[in-house]
Order: sequence, then structure tokens, then C-alpha cells
Amino acid sequence: MNSPTRLLFFDITAFLIRRLRMLPLQIIFLVLAISIALPAQGTAQDAISPDRALHFSAGWRVNESSPQNLLQLGIVFRCAAAWCVTYDEFPGKDNLPRTPLAYRHEMAAPYGNHRCTDEYLTTINGVHHSDLSAQVIDNDRGFVLVIDRYEYTWERDTSSASGFVLVNVRGSGNDMVVEQPVGFAYESEDQMGRKIRSSDLTGYFDGQIAHKNMLVGVLDEWSKKRSSLDFRKFRTSSSSPVMGFDQPALPDVVRKYNKPMMWVHHSVLAPQANAGRLNYLLHEYGYDFNTNGCFDEFGHNKLLLPVLHGGVISALVYIEYSPDTRDGVPMISVGRYFIRQ
Repeated sequence: MNSPTRLLFFDITAFLIRRLRMLPLQIIFLVLAISIALPAQGTAQDAISPDRALHFSAGWRVNESSPQNLLQLGIVFRCAAAWCVTYDEFPGKDNLPRTPLAYRHEMAAPYGNHRCTDEYLTTINGVHHSDLSAQVIDNDRGFVLVIDRYEYTWERDTSSASGFVLVNVRGSGNDMVVEQPVGFAYESEDQMGRKIRSSDLTGYFDGQIAHKNMLVGVLDEWSKKRSSLDFRKFRTSSSSPVMGFDQPALPDVVRKYNKPMMWVHHSVLAPQANAGRLNYLLHEYGYDFNTNGCFDEFGHNKLLLPVLHGGVISALVYIEYSPDTRDGVPMISVGRYFIRQ
């Protein structure tokens, strides 16, 4: 720095110091407090668009004195100038019971005397957590979501499935030990007050599922594979809002049970009441093991949250929770369906 420049620098510095001394101490302290409270630019900001919600499904194993698997299905949404979350939690150790609904399955198998009666659709009621405060912290690969007792790390999925995938979960403000995290999330138009109808359920969806059945136990790893859901195959009912689809069982299952013919039934039910944000689609399916042509045996229970873009369902995130009264360990899954981008 040459002499004239150095002198100019010192003159300006001295001028600023004199001006600062003229300010009341209260104003100086206020400026310092605001500068400390404000986060550095780029370290904490909203990773979700302010006019969107985030729909997510997640699962993991908690290593407690008695290890268990936990599933969650929820929505992060804007509330005033902050973020809030509503979610349902499904503890594996509780082996949550099924709750019957007012509608029956309508199986249409090409066998049986059809003198039997289809069973009622059922659902699973988790532990509900409503309108909790949430923090969304952006990072280079996605964002960190802090809610309640949990801190989730989500990374953007660069594959054709898009959305976000869960890469880590840990306790927030506690010593919770979490293992085997798996989850999926998508930004969605906020569908509060939007009624999903059977006519919205159209088209073919690719999918991914992470699964544990009652035989593998709590400690085993997730079994991950591709899946799909084709709403075009479902028929509508003339007497109820239930949509149904029937297909032949896999040949190895038919041989295992030594049956000449066995079919699988699927029922889908759109939300029948808009009771809040978590308005699930229900998908219940299973084998007709007694081969009487009716779905009078309990199947597997999926709860799905639709993701909306332009008023159209572009993806679904879901959990599957099917209780087992014999072994006391439910069959569980975490998954998503999506239209490839």
C-alpha cells in the first residue's frame, strides 16, 4: 500500500470510529445482536419451495433395550413464516391391529361357488403427531429436516425417479441409536382441502420398495427391489367407492399350497373424508388361500400419500404394515411409486 493510499485508509478508519463513538450504546449493542443472530448467507435456508409441501415415507431400526423397526408417513408444510410437520408413526413392536372400514372387498375370481362373503377393508392407525414445528436446513446435496425427536438427512435423487432419498436419521437432542434408514420424499402441491377421487387414480407407476416380512426379524436388512402399480387394471364398483383388481397367483405359490387355481385380489380406496393433511389412499391385497373365490382372509395393508403436480398425481409415497397375530412381528415396507421423468 503506497503512502497516499495508506493515509486515506487511516483517515476513513478514524472518521468511522469517531462516528461510532457518537452513537448511543443501546444502538451499538442492538446492531451487534442482530449481526450475531442472523445466519451466514447460504448456511440455512429453505430447501423446499415455500408454496409446496414435502410428502415423505421413512423407516429404520431403533436399537433400544428391545430393538424395533419404526415407520413414518408424513407431510412437511408451510405454516405462517415457518415450517410445520404432521406425521403418523407405526412402531413395529406394538404389532398394531387392523381397523375395519365400512366397505367390503369385491373379489371376482373365475372359480368358487360365490356363496361366500368378502371381508371388510381394513386400515392401520398409527400414533398421530400433528402440527409440530420443523426446521429445514439446506446443504449441497439436499437438506436436513429437524422435527420432534429426529434429524433426517435427505439427498436429491438424480435418477429418473427424482424426489429425495433418506440417507441418515439420528436422534435430535437425545441419544437414540438409529440404523438401516430408508425413505422417499417428493415436493407436492399443498393438497389441504383437495379431495382425491377414484377418477384421479389413472396410469402406470414404476416403484421401489424396501421390505421386511415377519420371518426375517427385526435385525435383518431391508430387502430392496423394484415394484409397480397400474391403476389402469382396476375396475370401479357400481355400489361403493372401492376399486378392485384380480390376477392369478404366482405358480410357485399355487404349487406350494397344492391348489389347482388361486388368485390374488387388490382393493384400492380413495380417502372418504378430508379430516386433515394425512388423507391416505388405502391399498389392501392378498392371496385367496382357501380358494373359495372370495377375499374373506386378511391381506397386506398399504397407506399411500399422493404427490400432486398440476393437480395430477405424479407420485405416491407409502408404508406397508401388516400385523401378524401368530408371531407378533408385523410385515413392513417403505416405498414409492412414480412416473419416470
